[in-house]
Amino acid sequence: MATTPPEYRPGVCNIGGSERRHRYRLAAAAYLVALVYAAVVLVSDTPTFLLVGLVVPLSLGTEWLLQARRAFCAGLALSGRFSFDGQRGTVPDDAQPSDRRYGFRLFLVGLGVGAVATAVVYAGATLVA
Repeated sequence: MATTPPEYRPGVCNIGGSERRHRYRLAAAAYLVALVYAAVVLVSDTPTFLLVGLVVPLSLGTEWLLQARRAFCAGLALSGRFSFDGQRGTVPDDAQPSDRRYGFRLFLVGLGVGAVATAVVYAGATLVA
């Protein structure tokens, strides 16, 4: 088991710079997927109802953006791990509950923002149609 790096703080920080940059790229890709998906649905003959599918890329993009900004990965938190620029390992047992709580909170915020943004796009599309 690797020693816990000094940057690690339970429920606050479990990833370093390279992991944060990776999450920024994932967030940008998810938002691009959402934009293309919405454009395809809106300009084609597909039912407007399919816009509800935006919740997936918008939620993921938001969660990844939050993870990057807050230096905290929800997936690593659930598995009790950390990753700081090549140094990976397991967090101490007593830190895992606070990591899991914070990771779950990031997931819920991402899902909530994705759902609200999807509802706004859907409402706007139905008003215009």
